[in-house]
Amino acid sequence: MAENTQSAGIANSLTSNTLPVMFMRNERYKGKNVIWESKTKQVFIILVSFLFTFIALWIRDTDKLQFWLSIFLFGFGGIFMLVRFLNPKNIFVTPKSKIGKEILAERTELHQNDNGIFEYHKNGFIITTENETYNYEWNEIKTVYGYKIDLLAYDEICIDVFTIDQKKFTITESTGGWFQFISRLSENIKSIEIDWYLKIANPPFEKNLTLLYDKQNRTIEQIRTENVTA
Repeated sequence: MAENTQSAGIANSLTSNTLPVMFMRNERYKGKNVIWESKTKQVFIILVSFLFTFIALWIRDTDKLQFWLSIFLFGFGGIFMLVRFLNPKNIFVTPKSKIGKEILAERTELHQNDNGIFEYHKNGFIITTENETYNYEWNEIKTVYGYKIDLLAYDEICIDVFTIDQKKFTITESTGGWFQFISRLSENIKSIEIDWYLKIANPPFEKNLTLLYDKQNRTIEQIRTENVTA
């Protein structure tokens, strides 16, 4: 029961601090191609394109480059947009639309249940990097830091995991299996607070380096001092 409550707390923190919606290419929903654009905007663009094309044809100043540019850009562009708009295999959605919310909810559920680069066993986990596979028990984690990196358009939360064999793993929100790992990390290391994610997420665009866990109960200053003198 405690583990379920803890997972729910982490899920709530993730929901309230989600990254900007990433619109995937070649995304499909119920057999249709998903286009993350507003239908109203599409109709407006098509009408404007044909309006400029009509004006160019009305003037018919064929000796000027502007005429042919208008025909090519607005005429053919408008036809392309119209064909795409009328294609029954396409579906236009926005993040706030009903279908858009359903798609995002499905994507979030898949993301949260994905183990990614991790496998889990009774007492620990297996992590597979580009070159090697490592097997650890939870009690072999020595130190965990949490922090944020600024990616200009948005922040990405990261954790650095140090193990007793002097290995370091950097895991970010972009890492496959992120949600499952941080959920299981908090479940198995009780001293990691449930709302650590919120504390690092705010304020935005600041690193907010935070010591989430240290096996020896050291402070950040003590760890830094030991690393300098080592």
